Amino acid sequence: MKSILWRNILREFRFSFARFISIATLLGLGVFVLIGLKVTGPDMRMTGNNYYASHKMADAMINSNTGITKADQSYMRTLPHIKKIEFGTAKDAVIKGSDKSIRVGSKTNQLSINKVVSGRLPKSNNEIALSNHEKSKYKVGQTLRLVNNKGNADISGLKYASYKIVGFVTSSDYLMKENLGATSAGTGQLSTFGIVNKSAFTSSRPTIARISYNNVHGKSYTNQYEKQVQSNVDNVENRLNDRAKQRQSKLKTNAADKLNDAETKLTAQQTKLNQSKRQLATATSRLKSATAQLNQLRNSGQASSTQLSSQQAQLTAQAKQLNANRQQIVANQTKINQAKDRIVNQKKSLADLPDITYQIQSRNDYNSGYNQFGEDAKRIDILSNTFPIIFFAVAILVSLTTMSRMAEEKRQEIGTQRALGYSKFDTMKLFLIYGTLSGLLGSALGAWLGTSFLPKKIFGAYAANFVIPNFQTPPSAFWICLSVIISLICTIVPTVGVAIRMLKDKPATLMLPKPPKSGSKVLLERLPFIWKHLSFNYKVTIRNLARYKGRMLMTILGVLGCTALLITGFGIRDSLNGIVQTQYKDIIHYDVIGVYNSHASKESQQDYRKAADNLSGIKHETDIYYETVSARPKGMTNNQSVSMIVPKSAQGFDKFVTLRNLNTKKKLKLSNNGAIITQKMATLANLKVGDYLTVKTANGEKHQVRIAGITEMYAGHTLYMNQQYYRKAFNQSADYNAKMLMLNDRSAKNIDQVSRKLTRQNASITAVQSDDAKTTINNILAGLNHLVMIIIGAASMLAFMVLFTLTNINVSERIRELSTIKVLGFYPMEVVMYIYRETFILSLLGVLAGFVGGAWLHNYIMQTLPPETAMADLTLLWTNFTTSGVMTLIFSIIVMAIMARKINRVDMLGALKSVD
Repeated sequence: MKSILWRNILREFRFSFARFISIATLLGLGVFVLIGLKVTGPDMRMTGNNYYASHKMADAMINSNTGITKADQSYMRTLPHIKKIEFGTAKDAVIKGSDKSIRVGSKTNQLSINKVVSGRLPKSNNEIALSNHEKSKYKVGQTLRLVNNKGNADISGLKYASYKIVGFVTSSDYLMKENLGATSAGTGQLSTFGIVNKSAFTSSRPTIARISYNNVHGKSYTNQYEKQVQSNVDNVENRLNDRAKQRQSKLKTNAADKLNDAETKLTAQQTKLNQSKRQLATATSRLKSATAQLNQLRNSGQASSTQLSSQQAQLTAQAKQLNANRQQIVANQTKINQAKDRIVNQKKSLADLPDITYQIQSRNDYNSGYNQFGEDAKRIDILSNTFPIIFFAVAILVSLTTMSRMAEEKRQEIGTQRALGYSKFDTMKLFLIYGTLSGLLGSALGAWLGTSFLPKKIFGAYAANFVIPNFQTPPSAFWICLSVIISLICTIVPTVGVAIRMLKDKPATLMLPKPPKSGSKVLLERLPFIWKHLSFNYKVTIRNLARYKGRMLMTILGVLGCTALLITGFGIRDSLNGIVQTQYKDIIHYDVIGVYNSHASKESQQDYRKAADNLSGIKHETDIYYETVSARPKGMTNNQSVSMIVPKSAQGFDKFVTLRNLNTKKKLKLSNNGAIITQKMATLANLKVGDYLTVKTANGEKHQVRIAGITEMYAGHTLYMNQQYYRKAFNQSADYNAKMLMLNDRSAKNIDQVSRKLTRQNASITAVQSDDAKTTINNILAGLNHLVMIIIGAASMLAFMVLFTLTNINVSERIRELSTIKVLGFYPMEVVMYIYRETFILSLLGVLAGFVGGAWLHNYIMQTLPPETAMADLTLLWTNFTTSGVMTLIFSIIVMAIMARKINRVDMLGALKSVD
């Protein structure tokens, strides 16, 4: 008997193989998406943490614009919670023969160390190790030639302009392959980096201090770590600002004292010279009198010729001496005047001396790659909290229905086995084994693909612009076990529960077919003006839909979930892709902001403005004040970088930037009563018109800015205000330091060329290209699009499997009904349509309901998915709905094409045999 039982179990697998595979596939899809998305974010952070640890990445960094003195270094070592501090230097240059900028940094030994990939680190001052990303372009042994912005080999701060390449390295300071940050060299965007000895710099005064803390616990990107580091940074920020002010005050005082001493000496010299001038004037007057007396003697003839000659010789000698003294006085006066001019210039330079800054930043602020990598992982976490739930919910619902129906189908078989003497446990072995194997197969396959395939695909898409290698994907015991348990619950519990309930009945009762439910009228039957106009086929369809309410509900819910997933997937793709189009066509119109030093000499500033005005191909240009400030919305641990723009003239500014309300599209104007902030910053800080935003400048000063308007903007944080309100909020006039340019030729090549021409000027600080943000957005979108396409593919497969599984149940349960109508003379296509009509109607209802669910899900995800510096368009395109709906309905047609073969091969006689 036991062998017969096992043979029966094997036969069940053979005859219901399609059901077995469909259940395993459904669960596998759910597990695949759940594990794949749930582990990718943590795996990315773990990979990043290992990379940071291997490079001993600094927790914070201090940058000084004037260098860090010996006294400053001693002071910084006494700051609280310092575990290690290492000082270094960096200078920017241009690679000869290109527009690529390079940051030449000093070799580190303790923090943010450089790992050698090939070759070695520099030993001599004329040796350099380049970024490993440059390995395909250069070779060890080659000579790298650098120039300044003007193309000369005289590079400020560097002893050499030519370096021998001795190796290629990686660095935790530069996690991106491209767009490593802003620079004053080249086009304004840092392209690569190199490492040299500390002694390769002309100055022994470092400009960078890297710090690690002894009170920081936890791993990168955890709240514990980020909050503690930011707390340390905040605690010493004011101290460093005070230190900078003290040093600046001391520097100005010492300089003023030296100038006063020089003025005092110069005054004394001028007094002495004036005395000499008076003496010279007296002597000259005496000489004139003596000359006049000599002429009188000569005319009177009273003196001999010898006497006259002697006196003439004396007067001539005196005249020569006076002339020499006069020339000496003139020369001394010229020197004094030059000295006076120098003092005047030095006083002016002292007055225009830029603020000394010691800017301390955590990893999120000093390393944009660190922040973006963490944001990428966070975005995946957000998706993992929505998509897997819907995937698994649909898979669970359909699996529960399928396994429950399987147990119902085996009612008579259970009764027969019990009548033959099999124990209750023996009769349940089929359900236990069938459910266990289908659950284990589906969860095992899904766990394998979700652990090894999906995370690597997602990381590969996101990591395309990162240098972090060796993505690590260890199996997650928690999520695998949870997935297996849920899968087994879905496949075992419903069948065993139904079987246990049936085993309470006597075998003779179980061997009889379940009595049909009592008939009842459907709603439409009570509406004769509709019902009587329906054909027989449609009346039967409506009755069957009302008859099988559970299956009807499962089909609608399954299709609803799948359609919602498809709409959300397509919607995310189109919403994100629409950011670039809207941002850089409808809102941002300028191409370059050339920033120059407002503390440079007047001549240098005039040369810069003249060079900008003489550029060819300029469509529009305007003067602005440009400054990068920071803001930290309440509840956030890291600062948000905000570009502050103050146009010299508010009129015509809409040629460069369109300021408009997000919802109404009504244009906004700069006013004297406040600033206009971008929508994303307003959302992060929970600001509305009339509220105040606290911004902090580079020297640590905080200012309250009133919000007069909120403008639509999809990338970056920007603060716009006119010069009147700037004066009111910052207690000073805007010192215009930038040119905003809109070009006729808006190609990337031309923008780079214009930027390069601007950075060649002595007063140039950097050139900010509107394309820079576009590149960052495109990198983010590339990773998200790849992920979304995977989700769309999985959702499509889920939709197909849901329709296939539920239709298969429908056909299997109604074999006798289908056989009956075939015997009654229905044509094959009519028989197929008998079932498909129901499937199509239910699918259509599910699609329509999915439209509503998809719109809600898309809106929810798009409000949480974009990074802190970007915002997405929440609008769904009509193509998102039509594509998703048509795809689902096509899947239903394909399913019915598959089911048609099964329906047409029904054994009518076997199905119609009496069971009595």
